[in-house]
Amino acid sequence: MSIKFPITIKIIYEKEAKDAPYVAYIPEFDISSCGKTEDKAKKNVKEALEIMLEEVKRQSKLEEFSKEIDKSLHSTS
Repeated sequence: MSIKFPITIKIIYEKEAKDAPYVAYIPEFDISSCGKTEDKAKKNVKEALEIMLEEVKRQSKLEEFSKEIDKSLHSTS
């Protein structure tokens, strides 16, 4: 199942940061990343969000699995 929702990506230019002066920030998830260009910073922060959401999904499945195991252990005791 795929869920789509709008996100805000704020771009900050840090002129002192020579290697990656563009910082992209998604305030809804408190995630940021950087890049040499504005587009690269946006791409990087979107990838970071995808990784975070995949981890949340994985953790949720682990919690469900753990609850099922716990139920089965208690029902056989």
